[in-house]
Amino acid sequence: MLLTLTAALIGGAVVTAQTLTATLYSYSRLALKDLDEMNKLVQDKIRESRASKSDKVGPLREAMQAVFARPNEDFMIDKVMSPLRNELDEHGAYESTLRSLVEESVLALQKPDNVKPAAQVTYAVMLENFLSEMKPRVGESFEKEIITQIRDAKISLTRKAENERKLGMMKPTKSPSDMAADILKGPEKKK
Repeated sequence: MLLTLTAALIGGAVVTAQTLTATLYSYSRLALKDLDEMNKLVQDKIRESRASKSDKVGPLREAMQAVFARPNEDFMIDKVMSPLRNELDEHGAYESTLRSLVEESVLALQKPDNVKPAAQVTYAVMLENFLSEMKPRVGESFEKEIITQIRDAKISLTRKAENERKLGMMKPTKSPSDMAADILKGPEKKK
């Protein structure tokens, strides 16, 4: 099941599906996909990118969104991300793609009025997974910048999103901003 984002009022500006990922894969549907299905999704998007005459990064961005929107209890990201990262690196687009997905997630969670609870949880899962992937490299400039951006966003999920998460993932909710703050405090304690 794909969730389609319609125009949403964010920070006084209209943000359309053109600036947000046109197809937002739901965390609950992605959680049901096994390794073979996730690898197929990634490979299909890589093929789509290679076949494209114009936008080579768009399909790769969609694949990255799907990979990071899937709950990672089974460490699937490590298993499927390598070919996708290589493809993004070939286009010089890994960091910009990750940055745009983080910005999209932050915007949607800061102004959740027109964002369905399942989509809010999907964005929160994406941010949590980005944070988990970046945590070992928190001292590097790009990772620190992204983690700081998530911390400074002061994200909190709506009550409906918290309930969706409890039902869908059977996990309590912790704000991605709080998680980012904890990660940034880690290196400071060692100093």
